[in-house]
Amino acid sequence: MRRRLVLTYPNLLWLKFDPVTTWNLSPATLCQLGAVARDVVDVSVVDGQFLNLSIDEYAEKVTENDPDFVGVSLLSSEYGQALHIAAEAIKKRKPDTIIIAGGVHVTREYEQVIADKTIDYAVRGDGEYILRDLLAHLCGEGPMPETGVVYRDGGKVVTLPQAIVENLEDLPMPDYGLFDMADFARRAYAYRLGPTNPPELPGVRITITRGCPLECSFCQVKLISGARIRARSADQVVEELALLRDRYGVKSVIFDDDNLISSKRYFKDLLSRMIDARLDIKFTVGAFALFSLDDEMLDLLAEAGCVGMNIAIESGSQRVLDEIVRKPIKLQAVPEWIRKIKAKGIFVASNFMLGFPGETWDEIRQTVHFAETCGAEYVKFFMATPLPDTALWEMAEKQGVLKISKKLEEKCERWGSRSGHGTAEIISDEWTPEDIRILRAYEWDRINFGDPVKRRRTIEIWKSDEETINRIRKDTRDSITFGSGGRH
Repeated sequence: MRRRLVLTYPNLLWLKFDPVTTWNLSPATLCQLGAVARDVVDVSVVDGQFLNLSIDEYAEKVTENDPDFVGVSLLSSEYGQALHIAAEAIKKRKPDTIIIAGGVHVTREYEQVIADKTIDYAVRGDGEYILRDLLAHLCGEGPMPETGVVYRDGGKVVTLPQAIVENLEDLPMPDYGLFDMADFARRAYAYRLGPTNPPELPGVRITITRGCPLECSFCQVKLISGARIRARSADQVVEELALLRDRYGVKSVIFDDDNLISSKRYFKDLLSRMIDARLDIKFTVGAFALFSLDDEMLDLLAEAGCVGMNIAIESGSQRVLDEIVRKPIKLQAVPEWIRKIKAKGIFVASNFMLGFPGETWDEIRQTVHFAETCGAEYVKFFMATPLPDTALWEMAEKQGVLKISKKLEEKCERWGSRSGHGTAEIISDEWTPEDIRILRAYEWDRINFGDPVKRRRTIEIWKSDEETINRIRKDTRDSITFGSGGRH
């Protein structure tokens, strides 16, 4: 009799609700893990987040078919505690279950994860083949994998090198049959507002590449996925999009890749094949590298069905971009490219960050001014947050402007964690973190909603109404306290 595996997402709402970070994750991750693991075990999927399960409901649902193994995937270290809640709840109901943790959080925080005795194995890096081979080993059908696994052996922790899937074309298509994909595409994003939603429902988010060669100082992507861009073939992507359309009624997608267009040749080929296939699927690009855009690509984007893109400009100061952010954007070229993009009927949203180490108050105000005048139809401001092992963390430490909160110190002491998400801040002689929280919230409100014409366009992009928007605006302003702030 084949042994049984349940692949799960915990419910982040066990910890808090945040309109930015508690959105439903794509089931494609679990479905692809399942497509590989089914060679060894029987597989089922439980999405605690989408189903909005309580802790008890989650544990009951996961264990109802008496699984031998449970895989728990977690994306963000901001919600790291959800992994431990899930593991404890499962073990309490079925103590002999072998729990295997994976995902971005686990890849970066494997020491913290394996310190929890309710978690038996942690998977570092790309988990598809590692999970399959680990399961085969645990079923007595093969050796322990040589990479990607962290586990306890007696009194010591064994940490194998991080795993990577060199050729994504070798992976099978996600097995969407493991999940009620039609229901997910209809409902998963219906409650959310804003330009980060699929442009039309039913809609989904997909990722087709891994890795990023850029040197952005704040980013951990190279540590998680590597510097080399790895991509599925254009034909595989088109095949999956057609399946999502035909079998599950999907009308739109968001490409959620970290740097989808770094390889211009690949991206143009993908767009051409999407056009040839007559997919009739609208799409947006969640992280668009404006410096890679050219006129040919823009024409292909419009013809292929692109209706929106999110451009991460980060700063309105060229010095900050060059010396601190280390992103190859030339600000003088941005407004003209935004004008060209909008002329094609594609909306433009843009991200900016405030409060970098060594950034002056005048430079922060430059960023706000550039955000207002660059032509983007919707802008978002984020606090520059140092993450461990990034250049930004090292920069802040070297300058003596890294403030570690008591919350992070306690977390480090308990779990051996070095995750600074939301708990490490940058300080300055010219401004405080509280200044940045207040500025970002009020300038977000003023720039996006202060002008009646701009407000109407934002409401159109959000697919909302003025009453709802005004409530969100008020909630965001009201949420500003020392230590927190609204984000949209």
